[in-house]
Amino acid sequence: MADFIPHTPLETREMLEAIGVSRLEDLLAPYPSDHVLPDLSDIPSGLTESSLMRKMRSMAARNKGGGSVPIFRGAGAYDHFIPEAVSPLVMRGEFLTAYTPYQPEVSQGLLQVIFEYQTAMSNLYGMDLSNASVYDGATALAEACLVAHRQEGRSTILISDGVDPDVVRVVRTYVEGVGCTLKQIPLVSGQTSLEDVVKCLDGQTACFVGAIPTFWGTVEDFSGFADALHQNGSLLILHANPHALALLRTPGSWGADLATGEGQPLGIPLSGGGPYLGILTASRAFMRKIPGRLVGKTVDREGRTAYVLTLQAREQHIRREKANSNICSNETLLSIQALVTLSLLGPSGLREAAEGSMKNARKLRSRLLAIPGVSPVWQETPFFHEFILDMPMESTKLSRLLLSEGFLSGLPLAGYPSPGAESRMLWCATEMRTEEEIENLGHAIEKVLARHGGMKS
Repeated sequence: MADFIPHTPLETREMLEAIGVSRLEDLLAPYPSDHVLPDLSDIPSGLTESSLMRKMRSMAARNKGGGSVPIFRGAGAYDHFIPEAVSPLVMRGEFLTAYTPYQPEVSQGLLQVIFEYQTAMSNLYGMDLSNASVYDGATALAEACLVAHRQEGRSTILISDGVDPDVVRVVRTYVEGVGCTLKQIPLVSGQTSLEDVVKCLDGQTACFVGAIPTFWGTVEDFSGFADALHQNGSLLILHANPHALALLRTPGSWGADLATGEGQPLGIPLSGGGPYLGILTASRAFMRKIPGRLVGKTVDREGRTAYVLTLQAREQHIRREKANSNICSNETLLSIQALVTLSLLGPSGLREAAEGSMKNARKLRSRLLAIPGVSPVWQETPFFHEFILDMPMESTKLSRLLLSEGFLSGLPLAGYPSPGAESRMLWCATEMRTEEEIENLGHAIEKVLARHGGMKS
């Protein structure tokens, strides 16, 4: 550690003299002298790397959760296939140590990667442009709502109950801080009614926020939403799962002004909840209004391709009072991870994964509905790869029992807002699940219900 202490012996001595002590040990004088260090003689000597790894793997094998059990839970964080090449590419030194490219002349490689990421996100979301610097999906949506608020100074944000309740809480924290009111629009059979939105429109409506798909898994039809909102001088914001956009209509095709999402499904491991990636895309009209940074492509004076930070509307670069956001984080490493994943999968690979998720979800739903006492919440409403079922047992108890059987079940919805209920669970199946796992889960549920009577308690 001595090599990492920045002070020279002379500087240390001068600082000690300045505060009136002669030794570093004197700084510990205020602490009780009868508290001595424990005897460490029984601590074993250091292990070899291979021995340590064996010991750690043995400890990890005792965990139940994560990758050690089949995952049938989504709710904003999803178990997707990640090509093996992603990790070694992203862990290259020039990427791993990258932060803000303040000097573009020596950061051309990093700037090009960011530019390519922005291009990929713009294409995936069907929008004109994307930034590359938002913490996670929830804060990306909150920032988009602030853009809508600043556009005309309006103070009401309409948001569908189809948006993840945890994301809604983050948005509320952001917008209430600037004097905005968040008004939620209820779902009707898992979808948002345009009629209900229009009834809420007035001169203070800044925007409406919808989800693709909803937190509850359903797929909405946003036909007419953009026209109705724009006639009122309001914006349409859509919060979309990028994995689903390989199959579903993009925010841009619905006429969205801004579109956001959580980038975790694009090659980012579950990792116990983070770090994740916020996606924020926009139409050209909002190029100068969104937070973060935009990398542009140009040529130098010799005509060679060059990449630059075209717009930098964040407090690191301009005065705080002029910045579009003063709370912004650099997620470049995660955006590179998403870009590498998309590049390796390609459009057909991403579509294949999304189709696998959708097919597996339907197989899972059919298998679970074959269990006596299990019933759907919405019978005919279309869904992507998540769905809600009423279970014949209190959902938290069922989840706990299934974990003991080796399965991470759907999300118990006890305590969630409507359509949450104590017996309801939000189930998910990605392309990673197999027919065998789905069948084994069905048997495990039947076993648990038979053993415990299938009673709600």
